[in-house]
Amino acid sequence: MIDNCDFRKAVDLIGGYNTVLLTTHTKPDGDACGCVAALCEVLTALGKKVQALMLTEVPQWYEFLFTEKAPVLGKDILAEQILQGRLGEVDLILIVDADSYSQLGDFEQFLKQNNTQYGRRHKPVLVIDHHVTSDGVGDVQLVDSSAAATGLIVLDLIKHAGWAVTERMAEALFVAIATDTGWFQFSNTDSRVYAACAELTDAGAKPTQVYDKLYNNFSHGRFRLMLAMLATLELHFDGRFAVQHILLRDFERTGTTYADTENLINECHRIGTVKASALFVELKDGRIRCSLRSKGGVDVSKIAAKFGGGGHKSAAGAYLPGPLENAKRLILDEIAGELGQTAGQ
Repeated sequence: MIDNCDFRKAVDLIGGYNTVLLTTHTKPDGDACGCVAALCEVLTALGKKVQALMLTEVPQWYEFLFTEKAPVLGKDILAEQILQGRLGEVDLILIVDADSYSQLGDFEQFLKQNNTQYGRRHKPVLVIDHHVTSDGVGDVQLVDSSAAATGLIVLDLIKHAGWAVTERMAEALFVAIATDTGWFQFSNTDSRVYAACAELTDAGAKPTQVYDKLYNNFSHGRFRLMLAMLATLELHFDGRFAVQHILLRDFERTGTTYADTENLINECHRIGTVKASALFVELKDGRIRCSLRSKGGVDVSKIAAKFGGGGHKSAAGAYLPGPLENAKRLILDEIAGELGQTAGQ
């Protein structure tokens, strides 16, 4: 848990600056998008000038959270252009749902160039995050790895500061918490989650409408991509470990993008024997993105960390060298050790 002193430091930091650059990790998920959207509302209500920056495209099903489209780093603006003032003068940098450089893509360049020759940042950085993997990116850190979602920490900050929760904030934070708990199915769903979501529902979030926007809103292409993925399913170690993959040609054939893979890995956990799973996605640069999930018996964050990635005990990821079969073998060997079996089984 985060103590009151750290919350006070964060409130004082926000109060001391007028222009805020707000961002999150690459491939933003519901927790990331919900926190960015909610904090945009909070900071604007406080009279701050807020500029949201996304490090990769926002998935279509989260666009409803935002009143306007944020620029995307590498597409609409470059890191050096931010340093040159392209987004205007920035007093404070706020990063949510990430505290490691591996999660920040090209924004790492901006952060490191934001240092003085004495190793101290020109602009202060506030981090709000719940991941175990941490590089201590912030000058002030609100990090609680016991929180099921960063949205819970953002809500605690708002309550600690005494700021009002509007209907839009409530919806955004409900999305953050509900998606990072798999709509309350994951083992990280605890009483804190339910209590927070009850508060947010009372503040105006409408769970049924949110669910429809998130999960009953597939494009035809995304549904076809899921079918292509399911056709690759392999079960290992007596059905306890599921492996699936998506190739570049699957995106081309279905007219989809990498963002359309979000949450597809969870489909194989409907199989009763499956305790952990991996989804391997072929990238244009030849690397393989590996997403890992666990029902709790396997700590996939430790496996991801061995390859420079990170995440949580039940959900993590890393980039692996190709080709696909090489990436699969690397993960199978690690999973075999966790399950006490040999990778040939």
